Amino acid sequence: MVVVKAFRVLYRILVDYCSNCSLAGVGYISNRKYHWTERLFWMACVLFAWTGSYMLINTYMELFRKDAVSIVVENLDPRKDIAHFPSVGVCEMGYTKQQYDALQQVIDGLRTTEEMEYNYDVEEFMLRLIYHNLYNYGSIKSYCAMYKDCDDCVKCPVEGYPRFSNAVRANCSQLFDECRWNGKVFDCCRYFRPIQTTMGSCFLLNSIQTVSKYGPQWLRMDMSMASPKGELQLNFSRATTALLLSFKAYVQNEEDIPHMLLTTLQFNQMPEGYAGKIYITVQSIANDPLVRTVDKSVRRCVFPDEGTDHRYAKYSYSVCVTECLKTAQIKTCNCCHHNMLLGSTGSSVGSGSSTAVSHIPSFPENDKSPVCGYDGLNCLDQRDLMFPQTTIMQPWRTNGLVCDCFPSCTEHEIRIIGRETDMEARTGRSVLIKIMSLPSQRYRRQIVREDIDVVVSIGGILGLFTGASILSLVEFIYFFTVRFGSYVVTEIKEEESADDESDEHDKQDNRKALHHG
Repeated sequence: MVVVKAFRVLYRILVDYCSNCSLAGVGYISNRKYHWTERLFWMACVLFAWTGSYMLINTYMELFRKDAVSIVVENLDPRKDIAHFPSVGVCEMGYTKQQYDALQQVIDGLRTTEEMEYNYDVEEFMLRLIYHNLYNYGSIKSYCAMYKDCDDCVKCPVEGYPRFSNAVRANCSQLFDECRWNGKVFDCCRYFRPIQTTMGSCFLLNSIQTVSKYGPQWLRMDMSMASPKGELQLNFSRATTALLLSFKAYVQNEEDIPHMLLTTLQFNQMPEGYAGKIYITVQSIANDPLVRTVDKSVRRCVFPDEGTDHRYAKYSYSVCVTECLKTAQIKTCNCCHHNMLLGSTGSSVGSGSSTAVSHIPSFPENDKSPVCGYDGLNCLDQRDLMFPQTTIMQPWRTNGLVCDCFPSCTEHEIRIIGRETDMEARTGRSVLIKIMSLPSQRYRRQIVREDIDVVVSIGGILGLFTGASILSLVEFIYFFTVRFGSYVVTEIKEEESADDESDEHDKQDNRKALHHG
């Protein structure tokens, strides 16, 4: 009985709502004055309108999720806008024909007796572990397997590779001779800060991974119409008469790090006595403030300060790929290459001249990742995870390692437009990196649709197809709360009134019966 009463009240409120609501066409359906065919016609029209509005809203929301950001090109005012020279990285590379005194001392320390001869195969093995550019697939076992059971031979070490790498690699003062910005000398080791990468220990100039932007160790390399020249010259010299260090230079964005798989802006060493010249152009990108409000899967990029789950200070595409490779190494072989001990290697350097105390690279102490020994390196070698192919960066790759990395939202477009190599009188090598002209345009990433646009568009669609407005929502809530409660109270009062009348009739009948009796 109670259920029947509830449905009766619900039916009455539904009829009342349909008869009086502001939604277009609904009143014709509930009005019994019209013929059933006319009411059926309006029902079909209402269903068609509501279905059309749903499909249109669904299409709009799909478009909003996938196409809320656009990139446009805007002109720059050279009188006001300032251009910035990109970050530069320098990494020491290995050279098989070069003599490494520090490495020889390491191998001499592996001898258990004075009668043991120096083992050049162990030296080749160590070179390929310390300098990634000398590594080739299958070279881990090829230099060590033959000495495994030899008691009178110097054997390949099975652990301690980070310590050996730290002892052999050059420090900043050994790598650099002189640095100049627009002809003015600056302290190389004050501004080139060390960092650990897949290339081993490298030195980065003006990188937000190592220093605070515009801090005391940030070299201001700004260009404007008043000072349009942008030339960075790096001179590399002999550390000793027997040692000429090999290197690779990188021109990159301030949030990037050198990486073995990203070689577009990488420059290899030149022969001794040569000076290289690299001519570049830079086209920057600016982001509207509201871009941050859009999910990264929609804008398809990540801001450097959004990568809070990375071991590096800031997010970048190269950082993401680096950590992706490290994760794959640990997942596959339960350890990682010692070059994968990620993060800054930093200790500070003196702020005086280049003769101040220079930084000696060391491995990050805050990275507690398991480091591969000899067996672990064999595992990485066999599974091609030591120096993998660039296909790991392809999102459609499905046979194992997948690096789903977004580019940085502040990533500028750096292009190489020319290279030259000249002889020079000095002994060593030098590199001149020059911006050919001030940029006249830049990219801007902006929002096409904001959250308020969603409200306006959906409201417009509902108003066009159904005649709905914000008051229609208030009306719906009112009818099914206040009006519903009023109907329930009225139903209860009517029921009580009917009961009272029935009791009164019963009393009167009883009185009449007694009177006649």
